Amino acid sequence: MRKYILAAVLAFAVCACTNRSVSPVEAAIKERVAAQLGELKYLEFSNLELVDSSTFADEISRRRATIELRHSQNLKLAEKYRNEGKQNNEAAKLAAAAKDEKVLKGIDALEERLAARDSLNVTELYIYKFSGRARTAGGNTNIENMFIAITPQNEMMAMDYKKDAVLKGTGKLIPGYQALFD
Repeated sequence: MRKYILAAVLAFAVCACTNRSVSPVEAAIKERVAAQLGELKYLEFSNLELVDSSTFADEISRRRATIELRHSQNLKLAEKYRNEGKQNNEAAKLAAAAKDEKVLKGIDALEERLAARDSLNVTELYIYKFSGRARTAGGNTNIENMFIAITPQNEMMAMDYKKDAVLKGTGKLIPGYQALFD
Protein backbone atom coordinates (compact mmCIF):
# COMPACT_ATOMS: atom_id res chain seq x y z
CA MET A 1 0.00 0.00 0.00
CA ARG A 2 2.87 2.36 0.83
CA LYS A 3 4.32 1.77 -2.62
CA TYR A 4 1.11 3.00 -4.24
CA ILE A 5 0.91 6.06 -2.04
CA LEU A 6 4.58 6.85 -2.67
CA ALA A 7 4.09 6.39 -6.43
CA ALA A 8 1.05 8.67 -6.39
CA VAL A 9 2.94 11.37 -4.45
CA LEU A 10 5.89 11.14 -6.86
CA ALA A 11 3.62 11.32 -9.89
CA PHE A 12 1.88 14.38 -8.44
CA ALA A 13 5.24 16.04 -7.70
CA VAL A 14 6.48 15.41 -11.23
CA CYS A 15 3.28 16.84 -12.72
CA ALA A 16 3.46 19.89 -10.46
CA CYS A 17 7.05 20.62 -11.45
CA THR A 18 6.60 20.43 -15.20
CA ASN A 19 6.16 23.71 -17.05
CA ARG A 20 2.77 24.33 -18.50
CA SER A 21 2.74 24.78 -22.23
CA VAL A 22 2.91 28.34 -23.52
CA SER A 23 -0.02 29.42 -25.67
CA PRO A 24 0.71 30.87 -29.11
CA VAL A 25 -0.64 34.23 -27.91
CA GLU A 26 1.76 34.24 -24.95
CA ALA A 27 4.63 33.29 -27.27
CA ALA A 28 3.80 36.17 -29.63
CA ILE A 29 3.64 38.61 -26.70
CA LYS A 30 6.97 37.38 -25.35
CA GLU A 31 8.56 37.84 -28.77
CA ARG A 32 7.28 41.45 -29.04
CA VAL A 33 8.28 42.32 -25.47
CA ALA A 34 11.74 40.88 -26.08
CA ALA A 35 12.08 43.00 -29.23
CA GLN A 36 11.18 46.14 -27.27
CA LEU A 37 13.02 45.52 -24.00
CA GLY A 38 16.05 43.59 -25.19
CA GLU A 39 17.27 40.27 -23.87
CA LEU A 40 14.24 38.79 -22.14
CA LYS A 41 15.02 36.32 -19.39
CA TYR A 42 11.37 35.67 -18.62
CA LEU A 43 7.90 37.16 -18.80
CA GLU A 44 5.44 36.16 -16.14
CA PHE A 45 1.77 36.89 -16.89
CA SER A 46 -0.46 37.94 -14.03
CA ASN A 47 -3.39 38.50 -16.39
CA LEU A 48 -4.12 37.68 -20.03
CA GLU A 49 -7.65 38.10 -21.30
CA LEU A 50 -9.41 38.39 -24.62
CA VAL A 51 -11.29 41.69 -24.56
CA ASP A 52 -12.50 42.14 -28.14
CA SER A 53 -12.32 40.93 -31.70
CA SER A 54 -12.68 42.63 -35.05
CA THR A 55 -14.12 41.38 -38.32
CA PHE A 56 -13.32 42.59 -41.81
CA ALA A 57 -16.63 44.50 -41.74
CA ASP A 58 -15.55 46.28 -38.53
CA GLU A 59 -12.19 47.14 -40.02
CA ILE A 60 -13.67 48.43 -43.28
CA SER A 61 -16.09 50.61 -41.32
CA ARG A 62 -13.23 51.98 -39.22
CA ARG A 63 -11.11 52.71 -42.32
CA ARG A 64 -14.03 54.32 -44.17
CA ALA A 65 -14.76 56.63 -41.22
CA THR A 66 -11.10 57.69 -41.05
CA ILE A 67 -10.88 58.49 -44.77
CA GLU A 68 -14.25 60.30 -44.75
CA LEU A 69 -13.07 62.49 -41.87
CA ARG A 70 -9.81 63.26 -43.66
CA HIS A 71 -11.75 64.03 -46.88
CA SER A 72 -14.02 66.54 -45.15
CA GLN A 73 -11.05 68.17 -43.40
CA ASN A 74 -9.21 68.52 -46.73
CA LEU A 75 -12.28 70.16 -48.31
CA LYS A 76 -12.65 72.59 -45.39
CA LEU A 77 -8.98 73.52 -45.57
CA ALA A 78 -9.21 73.98 -49.35
CA GLU A 79 -12.10 76.40 -48.84
CA LYS A 80 -10.18 78.26 -46.13
CA TYR A 81 -7.14 78.59 -48.41
CA ARG A 82 -9.37 79.76 -51.28
CA ASN A 83 -10.80 82.50 -49.04
CA GLU A 84 -7.27 83.50 -48.01
CA GLY A 85 -6.10 83.57 -51.63
CA LYS A 86 -3.55 80.78 -51.14
CA GLN A 87 -4.00 78.99 -54.46
CA ASN A 88 -1.15 76.49 -54.09
CA ASN A 89 -2.38 75.35 -50.68
CA GLU A 90 -5.95 75.14 -52.00
CA ALA A 91 -4.84 73.04 -54.96
CA ALA A 92 -2.89 70.67 -52.69
CA LYS A 93 -5.89 70.12 -50.42
CA LEU A 94 -8.24 69.62 -53.38
CA ALA A 95 -5.83 67.04 -54.80
CA ALA A 96 -5.71 65.28 -51.42
CA ALA A 97 -9.53 65.30 -51.28
CA ALA A 98 -9.69 63.80 -54.78
CA LYS A 99 -7.31 61.03 -53.70
CA ASP A 100 -9.50 60.40 -50.64
CA GLU A 101 -12.50 59.99 -52.95
CA LYS A 102 -10.61 57.36 -54.97
CA VAL A 103 -9.67 55.53 -51.77
CA LEU A 104 -13.31 55.58 -50.60
CA LYS A 105 -14.40 54.05 -53.92
CA GLY A 106 -11.69 51.44 -53.50
CA ILE A 107 -12.90 50.64 -49.99
CA ASP A 108 -16.42 50.17 -51.38
CA ALA A 109 -15.04 47.76 -54.00
CA LEU A 110 -13.09 45.83 -51.34
CA GLU A 111 -16.20 45.57 -49.22
CA GLU A 112 -18.21 44.24 -52.17
CA ARG A 113 -15.50 41.68 -52.95
CA LEU A 114 -15.37 40.46 -49.34
CA ALA A 115 -19.18 40.31 -49.20
CA ALA A 116 -19.24 38.22 -52.38
CA ARG A 117 -16.87 35.73 -50.68
CA ASP A 118 -18.91 35.77 -47.44
CA SER A 119 -15.80 37.09 -45.69
CA LEU A 120 -17.10 40.32 -44.14
CA ASN A 121 -17.92 38.67 -40.83
CA VAL A 122 -14.70 36.66 -40.61
CA THR A 123 -12.68 37.58 -37.53
CA GLU A 124 -9.42 39.13 -38.64
CA LEU A 125 -8.10 40.38 -35.34
CA TYR A 126 -8.25 39.65 -31.62
CA ILE A 127 -7.59 42.23 -28.92
CA TYR A 128 -6.06 40.97 -25.69
CA LYS A 129 -5.17 42.82 -22.51
CA PHE A 130 -2.36 41.57 -20.33
CA SER A 131 -0.35 42.45 -17.28
CA GLY A 132 2.84 40.87 -16.08
CA ARG A 133 6.43 41.23 -15.08
CA ALA A 134 9.38 40.99 -17.41
CA ARG A 135 12.96 40.41 -16.42
CA THR A 136 15.74 41.48 -18.74
CA ALA A 137 19.48 41.96 -18.37
CA GLY A 138 18.66 45.53 -17.31
CA GLY A 139 16.27 44.56 -14.52
CA ASN A 140 12.57 44.07 -13.94
CA THR A 141 9.77 45.84 -15.77
CA ASN A 142 6.15 45.74 -14.69
CA ILE A 143 3.64 45.78 -17.53
CA GLU A 144 0.12 46.81 -16.55
CA ASN A 145 -2.95 46.67 -18.77
CA MET A 146 -1.17 46.47 -22.12
CA PHE A 147 -3.34 45.85 -25.19
CA ILE A 148 -2.26 43.76 -28.15
CA ALA A 149 -3.79 43.19 -31.56
CA ILE A 150 -3.10 39.73 -32.93
CA THR A 151 -4.37 37.83 -35.95
CA PRO A 152 -6.00 34.40 -35.74
CA GLN A 153 -2.66 33.09 -37.08
CA ASN A 154 -0.98 34.61 -33.97
CA GLU A 155 0.82 37.37 -35.88
CA MET A 156 1.30 40.33 -33.56
CA MET A 157 0.06 43.51 -35.24
CA ALA A 158 0.40 46.10 -32.49
CA MET A 159 0.95 46.59 -28.78
CA ASP A 160 0.00 49.73 -26.82
CA TYR A 161 -1.47 50.89 -23.53
CA LYS A 162 -4.51 52.29 -25.37
CA LYS A 163 -6.97 49.92 -26.99
CA ASP A 164 -7.78 52.30 -29.86
CA ALA A 165 -4.10 52.71 -30.67
CA VAL A 166 -3.66 49.02 -31.47
CA LEU A 167 -6.32 49.32 -34.17
CA LYS A 168 -4.71 52.19 -36.09
CA GLY A 169 -2.30 50.19 -38.23
CA THR A 170 -4.41 47.12 -38.87
CA GLY A 171 -5.90 48.16 -42.23
CA LYS A 172 -3.25 46.13 -44.01
CA LEU A 173 -5.12 43.00 -42.94
CA ILE A 174 -7.86 43.81 -45.47
CA PRO A 175 -6.84 42.14 -48.74
CA GLY A 176 -6.05 44.89 -51.25
CA TYR A 177 -6.27 47.81 -48.81
CA GLN A 178 -2.61 48.86 -48.99
CA ALA A 179 -2.78 48.99 -52.80
CA LEU A 180 -5.36 51.79 -52.54
CA PHE A 181 -2.59 54.12 -51.38
CA ASP A 182 0.08 53.24 -53.94
